Amino acid sequence: MSKYSLKHLMEADMDDDATFSVGKVSYDLVLTPQNTSIEDVEKALTNPNFLGMYMSNLRNRFKKEYEEEFGTVYDRRSGKKPPVTKDMENQFYSNLLKDKKTRLLTWVPKNNTLVFPQGNNPTKDLTKKIIKTILDNAKIKFKFSEKEAI
Repeated sequence: MSKYSLKHLMEADMDDDATFSVGKVSYDLVLTPQNTSIEDVEKALTNPNFLGMYMSNLRNRFKKEYEEEFGTVYDRRSGKKPPVTKDMENQFYSNLLKDKKTRLLTWVPKNNTLVFPQGNNPTKDLTKKIIKTILDNAKIKFKFSEKEAI
């Protein structure tokens, strides 16, 4: 069917009062690891050592939980709570990152990719920056693509 005949059909069927709405198509971010597995990528995304500047986001977001676990700075300095080692702190944040409810980003493993749904994550640009920071720190090569959200 030619463009002209399709246009002619549409005009013949339309009333002057007809309204149309065009839905906005949204796209999810898709990460494909190169020369590594998605399991390695997931380990990097849940490792606090690779968060870089985004570690402060995690600290600020879970300050209350941290203080419940380890006490306040005052509690530790006064001897009411024992000092916190780097290993204890890493384990605490690692557990938060592994929990789907408390990690920085949301993703779904699909085939040999990770899909980051647009509705469950920060803006696409910020999501890309977070992923890039973490995976660059972990020395993992990857590429981004997009797919239409379902």
